[in-house]
Amino acid sequence: MNRRELTANISALIQQMIAEGEQPILDYVLRSTEEQQRLFKAGLSSCDGITKKSRHQSVRAADIYLWNPVTKKVDWQWDPAKAEYWHTVWVEKYGGDPMVVLKNGKVDYPHFQ
Repeated sequence: MNRRELTANISALIQQMIAEGEQPILDYVLRSTEEQQRLFKAGLSSCDGITKKSRHQSVRAADIYLWNPVTKKVDWQWDPAKAEYWHTVWVEKYGGDPMVVLKNGKVDYPHFQ
């Protein structure tokens, strides 16, 4: 998916999320090399930003977090069932890739590419 397709599809996904009662927050659409290296060193990405670039570095991925109106805080880690639902929508309706597994073995629920 190129940058324009990602922008259109992420926008449509966010509109659908809102229509279904979610309060999505778009984050990390463009990531610098320095930020990518920091995340890699912290074990939060399998891409080092130089040898293996992240799709965030070329605006071909976005992270979406959800606002929790009960706690009045951002849910940084998604509920797995909710993540499974939205990633299924992303793949089947918008042609996105399946969920990404990080080098630490955890699933990157907020990541859409």
